[in-house]
Parts: sequence; C-alpha cells; structure tokens
Amino acid sequence: MGDCCCKSRAPDVFVYAAPGSARSSTSSEHRQRAARVDPNLVNQLVLEMLNIAASRVDNPFYVNSDEDSPVSLVKLHLIADKEEGWLQMISSMANVIPVENPFGPTAISILLDACPLPSRESVVKVSEMFNLSNERARAERATNRVDRNICVVLGCLAEKLVGPNSIAMLTTRTLDFLYTLIAEPRDPLLCLFAMVAMEKFAHTMENKLKIKQKFTHRDNPLVGLENHSNDEDFVWRQVGFVAAWLLDNLFMVEGRQLSFERQDMSGINAILNCRDVSEYLQIAPNGLEARCDSYSFESVRCTYQADEGCWYYEATMITPGVMQIGWATKNSHFLSDEGFGIGDDLYSISYDGCRKLVWYNAKPTAVDEVQTWQPGDVLGCLIDLNTKEVIFSLNGHRLPPCNDIFEATRYGFFAAASFMAYQQCRFNFGKDPFRYPPVDRLFATFNDFGILTEEQKMVKPKRLYLQQMRTSSVKEDSCTLCYDATACCILDPCGHRGFCSVCTSLLRECPMCRGSILNVRRELI
Repeated sequence: MGDCCCKSRAPDVFVYAAPGSARSSTSSEHRQRAARVDPNLVNQLVLEMLNIAASRVDNPFYVNSDEDSPVSLVKLHLIADKEEGWLQMISSMANVIPVENPFGPTAISILLDACPLPSRESVVKVSEMFNLSNERARAERATNRVDRNICVVLGCLAEKLVGPNSIAMLTTRTLDFLYTLIAEPRDPLLCLFAMVAMEKFAHTMENKLKIKQKFTHRDNPLVGLENHSNDEDFVWRQVGFVAAWLLDNLFMVEGRQLSFERQDMSGINAILNCRDVSEYLQIAPNGLEARCDSYSFESVRCTYQADEGCWYYEATMITPGVMQIGWATKNSHFLSDEGFGIGDDLYSISYDGCRKLVWYNAKPTAVDEVQTWQPGDVLGCLIDLNTKEVIFSLNGHRLPPCNDIFEATRYGFFAAASFMAYQQCRFNFGKDPFRYPPVDRLFATFNDFGILTEEQKMVKPKRLYLQQMRTSSVKEDSCTLCYDATACCILDPCGHRGFCSVCTSLLRECPMCRGSILNVRRELI
C-alpha cells in the first residue's frame, strides 16, 4: 500500500525506540515525563494519531526517518514503555476512539502490534481494568464505543501474544464477555468484533479448545449468525461472513455442511483466485466477496486475464475503510508484510475511496470529484486496452482517466484488490447486472469469457487446502515452490525454470540464482 495511512508496513513506525537509539530521546526530562502518566495527555495523543492517520496521504504510519516521526507517536512510545503507561494507552484507545471513524480499529491494531511487548501481569490486568464479564456484555449502554474498542484491543493482543500470554489473557470472565456478545447480540457491531477476537485467541491451541468447549456447551450461536451472510444491513452481513468462516475453519459443528458444499456456483465463470491470494485474506465460498481481519495489507487477483479490448467490473463496499481496488498484472507483487498492494508498483493501479486517492507506483493522486465511499457504494473499474485508459467511477460518477500504467507494462490485466484490517467488499464480474455500466463504449465482462472447472470453483476452507497439500503426491512436473500447479514458466534473463505462473507472479528475484527477473516466459510443453 505504498505510502498508505493504514497498512501492514505500519509496524515499522510503531517500533519502540530503545533508550540511546536515534529515535528516542535520551534526556532525563523526557523519561521523567514518561513516568508520570496523565490520562488526558494520553487521550489527546491517541486522538492525534488517529487524525494523522485520516489526514496524511504521504505515509502517516510508516516513517523511515526520525525527523518524519509524529511527535505524538514518539510520546506514546515513551509512555507505553512502562506498565502504567501501557495500561493507560489501552484505556485511552478504548475510551476515546469513535465508532464511526473508519480508521479506528485499524489504528488500534497497528499501534498495539508495534508497541513494546507487555508483561504477563499487564496482560492479565487488561481484563480486570475493564471489568469484563457476561454482566457487562448484557448491559445496555448509551454508546457501544468502549465495548467495540475493547473487543478490538483483545483481538489484537491475542494475535500479537500467541502462546502463554494469550492463554493468561483469556480468563473465564473475558471468555464470558466475548461469548455473551455473540450469543446474545445487543448490537451487530459488538457481535462482529467479539467473533474476530475469538478467532485471534484461537491462534493459540489451548485457547481454541477452551472456546470450542464454550460453543459446544449449548447450541452454537454461530450457526444462526451465519444466516446473515447476504443481509442487506452491511454490519450484519459482516457478522454472517465471519460466523461462516469460523464454522468452516475453527469451530466446526458436527453434521453441518461446509459453506462451499452448499454454494450454487452455476453461472459463475470468474471469481477471486484462492490460489493467487496473500495469506490472511478470507474469501467467501462464492469467490466474489473478500474480507481481511489481519493488520497486514492483504491482496488478491481474479481468475481471468484481460489481454485486449475493453473490460469492466464493479465492487460494492461492505465497509468504508482502506481498500485499494483496481487492476494488476502477473508482475505485480503482493508483499503484505511490507505494505505493498495493488497500486504500489509499476504493474498495478487502484483507487482508494476512503482517502479519495488513485494509487500507481506507490504514489497517490488526490481525487476531489467524489465523496469518501460508504457501505453500499459501488466502485466501477474500467480498463480499455485499445485506448490505453483506466477509468474509475463511484456510483456512476467518473473520475479522470489514468494511462501511466500502460507505459510500464505489456502484460494482461486482472481485476485485483488489497484490504486493510477489518475491511470487506463484494465483486461483480458480470454474473449479475451492473449498477452503473459504461454507456460510451462497448465492454466485455470476465464472467462472459472466463472458464472454470468445477474443482476451480470450489473455495474450500484453508484448513482443507493445507491438508490436501500435505497428503497429495507431488507430480514430476510440479512447481518446485508450491508443488501444486504444473511448472510452466522460464525466468529471463537467467533462464531458470521449474515454477508455475502463480509462484512466478510473487517473485522479484530468481530463487535459484537470486538474479533479477526482467521477464517471464511460458515454457512450450
């Protein structure tokens, strides 16, 4: 995500600068100030960082030089290095970050991911500090801001502290709090983030077993919640998506058919490619909806490549946050841990309607013609390879055309997208009527020309895919990297071969000689 405000590269900003390093203040005055925790000051610093995330387009969370570091960020690091300060930062994030701010949950996850690691004692105190219990979960409140933020904090810490500290944090009262928000949902937003927290706690096996026992103790509430997957209310729709994913991957119910086994894929000829996706992106069983709950920047391409002519697809926003949606070639690299996604290299271009930016080669171009996108808004993505234009539109309102990308690549294009944490979107590649189709030119759709086998249409749970890979025999002509697809590519100029097209799309250097890859050729078989 190039210089995006909410991105996986963000952890580099939030790495605590140790005393004596170039990033930290070595003065005793600063240390004495950090030791005295002023709750109002911490509240102010948290809100300042949230505002920086929302307003800067040139890299608000990822900073590569000391002079670029926001003052509020440096102060938060100093404060969070002490237990009292760390706990106050947790309290401030829970109490002051607004529910309606689309950067809120992402900002919490990025801040916590790179702040100093808390001690076991500090982690346990989090549950005590918020008085977590099923009674709290049932209590009606004027605002759900604090409980929503608590769920985000718990999930982020569980993901960051996989192992003994995560086990210590999932006390009986904490588990009761999360379970009650799910089983007795007083608000779909709280239910959603409680489920996400449960998923992250389940990264630790002992926690996973404890949660499964809680779900099987009585009727599993996830079974009813997954029925909201196609809900017209966009928060409930997210609830349904996450519930179905949990049932398919973590908390299985005996006798329940997996989602992909119940999915009618007839008439669907182009989907998001579950073999060409970064690690933590979740794809719906119909292959047309995707969600990210990881702090990293997760990307995916579709299954069909456009080599010539004019093509169009639409994406409906389920969430209003940071997503970069557009076009990418096979030479575009997914580097989620470094924050690179669609629009962050010479081989892809995207639009981010949260911050109203077009991204190409990791450089943003501001767009003032439209408002920030909201749930239900439709992004139109058109590429005309004849006139060499990429045209984005929001709810039918066209943005200025882009053509820079055609100067750098001759390769075919795929529909593609990158997602920041807690974002979700649905794609229409032509199976359903478009909401805002182009009227000034003829265009083709991926669904009209795509061809998928029944096996390729199956979006299986990742656990089944990994199990299949472990048990399958390796064919003689298999790719030497994934051992799944057929090796069909030759790398230029070194000439090394033995790789499939999916794996080569992720390479920047030859894995055999470490030479730069200037071109990829298909091997004649």
